[in-house]
Amino acid sequence: MRTTLATLAMAILWTVPGFGQTDKTFYFTQPASPADITAMSTMIRTLVDLQDITPDEKHLSVSARGPIEKLVLADWLFHQLDRPGGPSAEYKMTGEKEEVVRILRVSPTATSQDLTAVTTAIRTVCDLQRLFPYESRQAIVGRGAPDKIAAADWMVRQLLPPDGQAPTADSPAFPAPTTDSMTPDVKSVIQIFRMDPKTTNAQLTSTVTAIRTVADIQRLFPFESGMAIVARDTPAKVAVAEWLVHELAKPADAGAVHQTTMPGLMDGVVRLFYAGKEADVTPLVTQIRFTLDIRRLFPFGQPAAIVLRGRPDQMPAVEAMVAKFAADGR
Repeated sequence: MRTTLATLAMAILWTVPGFGQTDKTFYFTQPASPADITAMSTMIRTLVDLQDITPDEKHLSVSARGPIEKLVLADWLFHQLDRPGGPSAEYKMTGEKEEVVRILRVSPTATSQDLTAVTTAIRTVCDLQRLFPYESRQAIVGRGAPDKIAAADWMVRQLLPPDGQAPTADSPAFPAPTTDSMTPDVKSVIQIFRMDPKTTNAQLTSTVTAIRTVADIQRLFPFESGMAIVARDTPAKVAVAEWLVHELAKPADAGAVHQTTMPGLMDGVVRLFYAGKEADVTPLVTQIRFTLDIRRLFPFGQPAAIVLRGRPDQMPAVEAMVAKFAADGR
């Protein structure tokens, strides 16, 4: 549902104590706790840019003062959230930026931690800073450019869909809302990779750090509740993340070659080496780093493994070091 400033007609019902300024009081029609009233006040202040906000717990209301066009948006936002459930809704703002405000409904079973995690993931991956979780209505409210809001909506449906279960397979690639400054000629994508439900939080964190190390992806977020990793970067970098997630999910095989490449880089060979079931690979990592000057490498434990990125001519020496390390039984 979309709403525009056509609703300014409501303004004739409001008092205007001073030029350009209007007062409006919003009354909750549903049971509201003090936390709800505080959250609503903070959300209106944050998303609507209304600083003169007064929460009133005694009368279950929020009073605001400001320009009519901002109060119209506040009125829409308040009444959309002053009811349980309901579909997602969108308000189209006017002005040069042509921003929209969208209410994203999430799964009714989502916990407070889930809401916080998804909100942080959206901020990280979509670069959408005006984002507010409203826990009592199982919703996240965002304000920004339409493409950023669309990406946020897509992420919610992938991670905490309001109807049905979250997908269990990897997501398709979704066009990122803006072009990264480091790669202005290459459009970034967002993709979500699912891990085994038995994955521990420590393993999830290790995988994220390994991806960041070898693929140089900075916009990366682990979603613990769904054991998923959200990545945003160029298709080539995201493909490396996908490869590593699925390679680590396979049974450890020290005899196989686990390799992919990052096109266009001199050190674009990415390799995963297994070095034993319980070995501490720290000495091996140190040897490779200082002997071959390979800096992009990350160790795993149980089974012991390292993932690294380097030049093609460095790989034979790495293979020899790993083989000797495994043979020595360290």
